[in-house]
Amino acid sequence: MSFLTPWSALLGAAVAVPLLVLLYFLKLRRQTLRMASTILWRTATEDLQANVPFQRLRWSLLLLLQMLLVAVLLAALARPVVQTGRGAASRIILLIDRSASMNAPAGVGATHRSRLDAARDAARETVDRLVRRSEPAQLMVVAFAATPRLYSGFESNRRLLLDAIDAIEPTDEQADLEAALDLAAAFAVRDETVDEAPPDIVLFSDGDLGTGAQSDRGFLLPAGALRFVGIGPPEGTPVDNLGIAAFSARRDYRQPGRLLVFARLVNAGPATIDTAVTLRVDGRPVQTTSLTVPGATAQGPGEAAYTASQDIPSSAVLSLTCGRPDDLAADNTAALVIRPPASPRIGVVHAGSAPDRFLVGLLEAMEPQRLVVIPAGTGDGELELPWSAGDLDLVIFDRVAPPVLPPLPTLTLGAVPPGLRLHEPPATGAVRVLSWDRLHPVMRHVSLDGLVYAGFGGYDLPEQWTALAFGPGGPVIASRDGGPDRHVAVGFEMTRSNWPMDVSITVFLQNVLDHLLGAAGEAAISFRPGDAITARAGPDVTEMVIEGPLTATVEVTPGGLATLPPLRRVGLYRVRGARPPMDRVAVSMLSDQESDIRPRRSVRVNAIETTAGAVGDAAPLELWPALVAIALALLLAEWVVYCMRIRGT
Repeated sequence: MSFLTPWSALLGAAVAVPLLVLLYFLKLRRQTLRMASTILWRTATEDLQANVPFQRLRWSLLLLLQMLLVAVLLAALARPVVQTGRGAASRIILLIDRSASMNAPAGVGATHRSRLDAARDAARETVDRLVRRSEPAQLMVVAFAATPRLYSGFESNRRLLLDAIDAIEPTDEQADLEAALDLAAAFAVRDETVDEAPPDIVLFSDGDLGTGAQSDRGFLLPAGALRFVGIGPPEGTPVDNLGIAAFSARRDYRQPGRLLVFARLVNAGPATIDTAVTLRVDGRPVQTTSLTVPGATAQGPGEAAYTASQDIPSSAVLSLTCGRPDDLAADNTAALVIRPPASPRIGVVHAGSAPDRFLVGLLEAMEPQRLVVIPAGTGDGELELPWSAGDLDLVIFDRVAPPVLPPLPTLTLGAVPPGLRLHEPPATGAVRVLSWDRLHPVMRHVSLDGLVYAGFGGYDLPEQWTALAFGPGGPVIASRDGGPDRHVAVGFEMTRSNWPMDVSITVFLQNVLDHLLGAAGEAAISFRPGDAITARAGPDVTEMVIEGPLTATVEVTPGGLATLPPLRRVGLYRVRGARPPMDRVAVSMLSDQESDIRPRRSVRVNAIETTAGAVGDAAPLELWPALVAIALALLLAEWVVYCMRIRGT
């Protein structure tokens, strides 16, 4: 124990104690009155024995109580403090966790205040203790989640520090203590010309900080000492949280209009949970599934997988909701913005002076993003491709074949792709298609009953290729689905068949595009809280307005790219003025670390395990409030004794 103002107490004792004792040394001086008789004043004869200023000090309970009262008040005036840990440094950085798990209740049950509220209260108490010392410390306030943010520089002004703590807002981000310690280390660099120790760091957190640097050393702190103030219920206290830790979707390459959905749910509580999970498209429920998620163990939270498929041929917002209320609401819903199947960039390589006009017209009707017509040229038969693989999404070879298949999807019409051999055509002229594989996605809803062709016998297919349609001379339509790229080949020429006159050619060509390009590109767009998000403005837009759980306005150049402010809370945002698909932004928590809200009471820093303590470990505890309370109790006792003595006389 030490005293912050000992000289004030000593000065007060030098004045108050002698005065109190002097009151008990004084003797009453009676006024002399002449009376006829003193019979009625027998009890007053004792006071007439002497008439001097002082008397002998005698035992008195009142004197004892008053001496104790004065002693306690003087001790309070000296401001005694108790330091439960080592002494506090002259400079201290308050590091306050505001990640998603800090929105969970600080106690047991959802009615308690949040852990962030408890962390702010603990930080305020630390400020009150440290800035009221005889030599006040300088404190810095930093809050962190995915990124750290400086709220106050080194400051001794109590009001400014408390305002900085009150300004800390909650987020749904994942905690990154390593980034926060890097920021603190930047302020811990010592000036060689100044003899000053590096600042201490006081961490206010529930301990849900991840695994650090994934090594035995844990997190790295180059300078200073770390003190950990644990927030939330004690370690081992059962919690109640079921959250969506992963949510993704992709298009089925066989049926690009169909979306394959995957999700993973984690259970941080000890008990097995049966819950209903609802899949929604643009807010409309389309599927509800019952799911059982096992309880958490010492190895980690319990997990369960969720899968579904849904026909979504165009853009939409896909969301998954766990309707069970628990301690953390941010991970009960996840959302994705679904892109429509991308418009392809198609190149048509043709033989002769011009491509098949019917083929080009049919492709133009499908509204590709880009359609390039490339003549094959003449020469020694070596076809050189005048583009790179990133320029086009699909190449259609019209009556010509390349020496090698390019590293992107292709459709070959009226030619033999590399690796295939040709059977001689029959001498009878035109023939019909005998059969076809109706289950393959390329042949889905395609009817070849009336198809007649000439000038082609059939393919001799290697092992990697699959026959899709057969004529009298063998396969006439084939597909290669293995390998990094897909390829489709039609042996006969369009001009030597009646297929252009049949509607099935349109269905076939659309199936080919879906099959070859359906898996290309990201089908779903999703962001985590705090991610950097860019959007392109419309041609006449000068500002983009963000509407949702958070609101903001961003000035932009018409048609230019702009970075949106960090969206730190989960939810669906509408960005007015942005080009699709970024006019809608889905932000989901999707964090195993934050969904596991079980409190931890230790953190490894510089290979040392730091155990969580109380505020007293980081700041001295002043005892004067307790001493004032004791003084009030003594004052009450002294008054009671005085009243009893008066009543007895």
